[in-house]
Amino acid sequence: MSADKTVLVTLNVQGIGPEAAAQPESSLHGRDAHGRYTYGGGLARVLDMLRRQGIRATLFWPAFEAERCRGLLEQSLRDGHEAASQGNAFEDLAALGDREGEILERARDRLAGLTGRAPQGFRYTGSAFTPRTVPLLHRLGYRYDSSAIDDDAPYELDADGGPGMVELPWSEGLCDATHFSRRVTQDRAYAHWVEQGDALLAADGYACLTLHPRADNGVGRAARLQKVEQLLERFRAAGAAFTTCADLAARRAAAG
Repeated sequence: MSADKTVLVTLNVQGIGPEAAAQPESSLHGRDAHGRYTYGGGLARVLDMLRRQGIRATLFWPAFEAERCRGLLEQSLRDGHEAASQGNAFEDLAALGDREGEILERARDRLAGLTGRAPQGFRYTGSAFTPRTVPLLHRLGYRYDSSAIDDDAPYELDADGGPGMVELPWSEGLCDATHFSRRVTQDRAYAHWVEQGDALLAADGYACLTLHPRADNGVGRAARLQKVEQLLERFRAAGAAFTTCADLAARRAAAG
């Protein structure tokens, strides 16, 4: 594996969960149900692309979604992808108060029950962490977090209450939802990804690509996914190596 350029391919597996957290599932129709595309073909198409590329990715699963996608979850594990946690059911951590630890533990245990092993990593993009979050993640056995956007490169979480844990930050510029939520074209999104990815790899040798399988702000649609595949081939041609979040965290821990 190249020590100079490392790319993480990460997938936030979100279907109707974000909408269902705010309104009854029975009321999700039409535009409010774009997330159903994840279950009907979006996630399977992304997994097919990763198989063609020979890339092992990290899939961040809310327990709510993992229980609705058991077949695809099992397929991702057979393909060698990492199953990490994205919480329970899109709760606002800042609003949980003393229940935060209980909810995080339930999310870990629900995902572990489906995959056969406790997740090593966590990502939360729904709200800000509380001062308790990192210490709670550490107590629950997590080795890394990938929720922050406050740096371009990985850093240690010892000072935040997570001794031995590492933060693997993601980049808004390398996230599909940043661009497709604004209804830009595939070509425009690709141009942004190229500029951001090239700059990050040149500066710190680290880039984290974040994807969603949804139809509205994600890359589940075939035309969008073609641009993702083109981007991955560009990174590979530039000498970048692909790895999972857990493998990168383990490599940093071994290096001391």
